[in-house]
Amino acid sequence: MINLHGFLNGDIPTASAINAAEAVGEARRARSATESLDARLDRMTLAFEALWTLVRDRLQVSDEDFAARMNDLDLSDGKLDGKVRKGAVSCPKCGRTISRRLPKCIYCGQAIVHDPFV
Repeated sequence: MINLHGFLNGDIPTASAINAAEAVGEARRARSATESLDARLDRMTLAFEALWTLVRDRLQVSDEDFAARMNDLDLSDGKLDGKVRKGAVSCPKCGRTISRRLPKCIYCGQAIVHDPFV
């Protein structure tokens, strides 16, 4: 940060000092964002575990069944990589291929209704 008193007395900050101060600020913001994401992940993990234990106990689904279903879902995109990636979709109006992330077709403007789990 630039010190106004020092600046008025002729202490002009160098570009590298300004860049260093900006980098420190960016690092603080990144740390804060990371801590926020960590907290959200912890809450989601807790919620997931609560849901899983309810399903397991009330529906008598085994841990092995759960692991097998996870593998099936993981392989649904053709790769066993711990992720579920969904490919592009076809527009129901014009038939062109578009990104699954788009709310409407970029070619004809047709609104696309997405199933959140597909």
